[in-house]
Amino acid sequence: MNEGKKMTLLTKENARALHGVGILMMIYHHLFIGGNTWYVTEGWSLLDALDRLSLGQADGFQLTFAWFCKICVAIFAFTSGYAMYVQFAKKTQKTTDLKSMYLYCFKRLWSFYRKYLLCFLFFITYDYLAGNQNGFDYSPVNYLLNLLGIRANYNGTWWYILIYYYMVLLSPIVYVLLNKLKYRHYLLLIGLFILSFAVAYFTGSFFDYVKFISKTVQNYIIIYLIIFMEGMFCGRYPILDLVSSWLHPLLSVLLFLATFVARALLIRAPSDSLFDIVFIVPFIISFTKIMNCSKKVTGAFAYIGTYSAYMWYAHAYFYSYLFFNLVFRSDLSLFVYLQVVVYSLAASIIFDRIERFLTKSCRKLFHKKDFKPA
Repeated sequence: MNEGKKMTLLTKENARALHGVGILMMIYHHLFIGGNTWYVTEGWSLLDALDRLSLGQADGFQLTFAWFCKICVAIFAFTSGYAMYVQFAKKTQKTTDLKSMYLYCFKRLWSFYRKYLLCFLFFITYDYLAGNQNGFDYSPVNYLLNLLGIRANYNGTWWYILIYYYMVLLSPIVYVLLNKLKYRHYLLLIGLFILSFAVAYFTGSFFDYVKFISKTVQNYIIIYLIIFMEGMFCGRYPILDLVSSWLHPLLSVLLFLATFVARALLIRAPSDSLFDIVFIVPFIISFTKIMNCSKKVTGAFAYIGTYSAYMWYAHAYFYSYLFFNLVFRSDLSLFVYLQVVVYSLAASIIFDRIERFLTKSCRKLFHKKDFKPA
């Protein structure tokens, strides 16, 4: 490697690997959010040996770990924001070229949506033909809204789709602002925010104002939009690279453990993600540094990350909706978890091959040039 070459922490390979980690955490979170309910006689987990290390509101270390895995959504939101900024910087010659940016956004949304569409048509059609086993509302309006990803009545794990739409469609505006704002503007915004509290205090509405801010920030849509913008901010400024450049692997482990403990102590419920606004950056930096100690580990996670979207869409059907009978119930939760991961990955590989075949066929049919979305 050339000495003058800039080192980047969040490379494409590392981003894919983080997606692999994220989807593995997502599956664990969904499976064991309420403990091991897949037992035969007595639920048991390898993590039960660490139950005395239980932290915060969770009862037992398995729950502590399952609740921590909720940070997976923040991983996807942050890396999406980072990638959007990097792609805009590559594809647009002018920072105000909204037309080309939105053209890219729609291409990215189509690349995202067609995976969802393929899974939706398979799983929902299967459920319908099997006699509507889950009792879904297949009225035309509800079906259409679910088909578009605007609702998630048919699969509760698909709620993030609508938020992703918001992220991508807002990203060009955020990109323009990030390139327009200077340091003094950030200081001005912070000053105005502090001033608003002072005004609320002197007008006698301080506590009402604090409640309003708290309620607004704790809205899950706002939380992940903020994390997405954090990712874009870190794409604009070399924060990740500056911190990781002096972070020794041992310090990375300590930072990761500190992030784990702090989050476990602060979260109030399994779905609580407010504090991920703070914890996602140290998590990304520390875990990526640790992961990069082994190229094989990074490569393995990156392989899984290649199929993370399909695994997200499919995994709930192997522990809840349609094909849960394929999963052998066991006292050992790790065995149950590995089964769901394997089934989800296998289904994802099949869906990916089908998508490639359909995409290739459409290109030939319409005689279009090859297009590879970023």
